[in-house]
Order: sequence, then structure tokens, then C-alpha cells
Amino acid sequence: MHYFTLIILFIVFNFNGFSQGNTIEFLKSSLNTSKNDTVRCDVLDQLIEIAADGEWQKYNDQMKQLALKNLALKPTGRLLVVYSKYYATALHNQGIIYSEQTNDDKAVEYFNKAIEVSKQSGNKNEMAISLQAIAQIDIRKGNNTKALNQLYECLKIFEETGDEIGVADVHLSIGDICYLQQEYKKAIEHHLKSRELYIKNNYEVAISTINFKIGVDYNAYKDYPKALEYLQKSIDAVENSEIGVNSVAYLNIAQIYIYQNKYDKALTYALQGLSIAEGMQNKVEMNHSHIILSRIFGSQKKYTLAISHGEDALKIGQEINHPAEITMAANQLYLIYKETNQEVKSSKYHEIYIEAKNILDNQESKNALLEQKLKYEFEKKELITKSENEKKLDALNAANEKSNLMKNIWLIVFASILILLAVSAFFLYRNFKQKSIINAQKNNLLKQKLLVSQMNPHFIFNSLNAIQNYIFKQDSLKAGDYLAQFSELIRMILDYSRKDYISVEAEVKLLNTYLELQKLRFESKFDYTITIDKKIDRESISIPPMLAQPFIENAIEHGIFFKKDKGRVDVRLFYENNFLIYEIEDDGVGMAEAMKLKNKLKSSYESLATIITKERMTSLNEQTKGNVEIEILDKKTVSAENSGVKVKFIVPFKVK
Repeated sequence: MHYFTLIILFIVFNFNGFSQGNTIEFLKSSLNTSKNDTVRCDVLDQLIEIAADGEWQKYNDQMKQLALKNLALKPTGRLLVVYSKYYATALHNQGIIYSEQTNDDKAVEYFNKAIEVSKQSGNKNEMAISLQAIAQIDIRKGNNTKALNQLYECLKIFEETGDEIGVADVHLSIGDICYLQQEYKKAIEHHLKSRELYIKNNYEVAISTINFKIGVDYNAYKDYPKALEYLQKSIDAVENSEIGVNSVAYLNIAQIYIYQNKYDKALTYALQGLSIAEGMQNKVEMNHSHIILSRIFGSQKKYTLAISHGEDALKIGQEINHPAEITMAANQLYLIYKETNQEVKSSKYHEIYIEAKNILDNQESKNALLEQKLKYEFEKKELITKSENEKKLDALNAANEKSNLMKNIWLIVFASILILLAVSAFFLYRNFKQKSIINAQKNNLLKQKLLVSQMNPHFIFNSLNAIQNYIFKQDSLKAGDYLAQFSELIRMILDYSRKDYISVEAEVKLLNTYLELQKLRFESKFDYTITIDKKIDRESISIPPMLAQPFIENAIEHGIFFKKDKGRVDVRLFYENNFLIYEIEDDGVGMAEAMKLKNKLKSSYESLATIITKERMTSLNEQTKGNVEIEILDKKTVSAENSGVKVKFIVPFKVK
């Protein structure tokens, strides 16, 4: 099975209008008649997705043996990739079987085997799917720090391969961890992102569960109208779906009816969920079923039954050694005995609850820092690698060309290379120094300063190349002018990167210098304006530096660059409803068209401006307790006659 979310048990498959039964018969017929092993593996893979429990496992074993047989022939090229993929999928599915039986050690063993096969064949997406399955097991065991590390690695791969379902699964799991940490607002954010991607990709199998999780998040967040809204959506998704109902769906609906005090309906669904879980020997869901039944009987004052199911749940939780399941069961027994005034037993189960919860808490205390650190290291690693590659390319170009230059030109080029090396070394020094400070002091403010100091190495490289070209043409006037402006820009960046806020006047000067350099570099391919509201006192109003620069860069590099005729970039800073607003607008080709052209040109360059700026916005939100959001509009979506992109966001400011 392809994605290891919390409820992936059944997936619907439609084939040219056939019913599911007809589809299975059609696939079985194709399996018997086909003589091509790649086709047979594909048919088996589809049968695994839609066959009933107890039957799909047999198809999985057939696919495993068929793939192994062909891999033994030592194929190369496409066949090696294809058969490795099917073999890795079969190993992954075997891991899921063990996971559902709560045989975690065996499950992890097979997931790791699947990862190794996928790694050898270069299938990064399949690696991420199996790694995510291991993360799910670590979450159940309370190893949230380890799980987060694995999940962010999966997120990197899924985003790189464009697997939006994989991205959704990761956000679902991170949301679950946030819920366990009682970070309910963050849990809602991640679960809503997951829901958005599931709906976008018509991934019906996960809709009911993600709605249920969001409802539970809002309930814990004490937003009860929203909680009821999403809980009802969960029920509607199950009732309107053609997908078979599994134990998790039954238990989710049972809990919803408990929220609504409809205990008879809740009991019916909980018993059905328990029956399915017992049939599959899924001990985690058996534990959850007994806990829900205990809550139902406790609410009905049927304490004997409530205690019996609570003890069954605790026994299973201790048997599989899952702190989360032990915590829920022990807490349920504690509440029942407390309500029935049995203080000795109440105290006993409360101690068990505290002991299990401490295991979770010890892990959770590290999660907030780890999450930020993983994001930071991922983004900076990409930027540093790109900077180093461009530096090597620049040095190679200079070495090939300097032998043909006159002595004085050679000296200038050499000086330019030294400037580039000095600037690059300075940025690397600041990066490593600030990273050390972040790890030692856990200070979010320094993270913002580091992000401010990030200047695209691609821009630096091209700027120095432009200076070099003017030198080659012996146009010393333009070379000198360009170098002076470039040096001034670098000086301002280095100066402002040490400051939390700078004056509007300083910001305008920086942006004007940057735009002039870009205009000179692109040979006046665009015009620009910087408009400041007359109500803004440029000297007394201070704002965070360089918030607009990444979006201006995107407008030029991805909008104006692809435009055939001359373009325009407009930067505006103004008051609106007592807020200070930044607005960056261009008349380039727009986001959709730029992406098409980028794919057509097979460009490997990907701007991280929006990601970095959102990271800074998060830090600013934490400091100012404000609501700094970025609104990005492709103007063609408003009117077909317009083109380009408009970016708008609220800017924090200070008054001297």
C-alpha cells in the first residue's frame, strides 16, 4: 500500500466505469492472460489496492516473488527500476501487515528493507513512503523527536518529487505530534494543510479521518462550533463514500456520537470497530476500541462494564508497550475509579498514567527546537551548496579567460574574484557563527537576523559577471559605476543584517540600489517605481529590513525575465486601516506561465524567497504577537487581460 496514514486500509479503484467487483474480475483475467511480467506486476499492484483483507496479502506475495525472480536476472536500465519498485512496494506492504498486527520490530525490519531496495534503484519517493511508515511507529511509541526527524526528511523528498499526497501525509503526522504536545493551534494548521491537499487530489480514503482529527483539534482548542462542523463532515464523508468502512472510521464516528451524548449510536459503532480490529489482530485499534467502550459505559453509569473495557485496553497497551495507549487507558480507569470514590484504585491508575505520560513529555520537550532546526538546516544546506557550486564555476571561468587579458584588466578580474571570495567567506562565517549561537541559546531572534542576511548567491555571481563583461568590453565607466553600486549594496546588506529594524528611508535607498543594479544587469528590460505614502515619516518609522527584496527578485527573475517586451515593477508602502502595508506588483508573465517556461527550459534553479520570508514572518509573529500574512495573487486569475503577480503583506513597524 502506497501511503501509511493512520487509516490506510482500503483504496477505491475505478476502471472505465466498472464496479469494484467487475474491476477485480477484469484484473484477475488480465493477470491470467498476460505473459509480460511487468504488466503482471502492475496488475498485482492494482489488485493489492482494492482486494479484500485476507486476499490482497496473497497478491502482495505473488508480486514480491515475481519481482525477485526478475531481479535475479540482473536487469539494467528501466527494468531494474521497475522491478525494484515493485519489490520495494511488496516489502513495504509486508511491513504494513506486521504494523497492523503491532509487531513493530518486524514492521520496521521490512520497512528498512524496502528503503534499501528503493535507495539502490534511486527511487526516492518510495524511500520516503517507507521512512514515513517507520515514523508512524515511533509516534505510537512516543519517540516524537526521532519521528520528527524522519518526517521532515520525507517532506523534503515529497516536495522535491511533487508528491502532494505524501506531503499531506507528513502534515497529518506532524499535526498528530502537535496534538500530543497540546499545541492545538499548530495541530490545526498542519491538519488543515493535509486536508487541503487530500481534497485537491481527490484522495477520498483520508477525508473522513482528517475531518475527524481537525474536529478533535478544535474541540481541544475550545472552538466548539468548528469542532462540531468538522466532526459532522467526518460522518458525511463516510456515509457518502463508496470506500469500505474500516475500524478507524467506526471508532471515529463512535467518538463523535459521544461528543453529542448519543451513547446508543456510539456503542453500535464502537462494537463494530472492535470486531474489525479483533479480526485483523490490530492491537492498537483494539486498545482504542476498549477505551471508547469504557467511556461510553462510564457515561451511562455502567461502571462494571466501563472498568472491564478499561482494564482490557490497559492490558493491550502494556503488552505492545505503547506509552500513548497506556496513558489513555490508565487515565480512563483513573477517572472511573475517582468518580466511584474508590480512592486506592484511583491513585494506583493515576500513578501508571503519570509514569507513561512522563515518557511522552520527556520527548516532547525537545520537539519545538527540533522542528525549527530541521527547517533551518534543510534550507541553509541547499543555499550553501548552491553558493559553493557557483563560486567554483566563477573561479573556473576566471581561470580560463584571464590568460587573454591585458595586465591591468587581469588585475581587475583578479580583484573581482577576491571580492567574491571575501563576500562568500564572510557569509559562510556569519552562517556558521549564527548557527552555533542558535543551537547554544535557542534564540528565535537570531534566526530572523540570519534570514535577513541571506543575499541570493546567484545574484552576486551574475552581478560580478556583468562587471567582468564591461571590463572585457573596456567600458570602464559602466564597470566602475556598476562596481560602485554593487559595493554599496553589499555594504548596506552587511550593515542592515545586524539590525532588527531600519528606517523607511534606509530601506528605500537599499531597494533603489538593488533595482538599479538589476536594471543595469538586464540592460533596461524593465522600469520601476518605489512609492511611499506621504503619511509615512521616512526617518521616524522603522521596519524590518529587506522584507520586500525577495519578492522583487522573484518579479524580475521569474516574471519580467520571460516577458518579450519591456516590463515594470512597482513597489508601494502605505497605510491601510492603521496597518503598514507592503505591495510589490509586476506585469510579467505570471506564476503559471513562469512555471511552464521554467519546466520547458528544464531549469534547476528554484527560488526560496517565499519560504525564507514566511520563516521570518513566523518569527515576527512570535515577537510582535501580530498577524503578519503574505497574500500572493496571480493577476491573470482576476482578469484574463492582466498578467503578472501582486504580493501584499502587513509590515511590523516602530516609531522613534
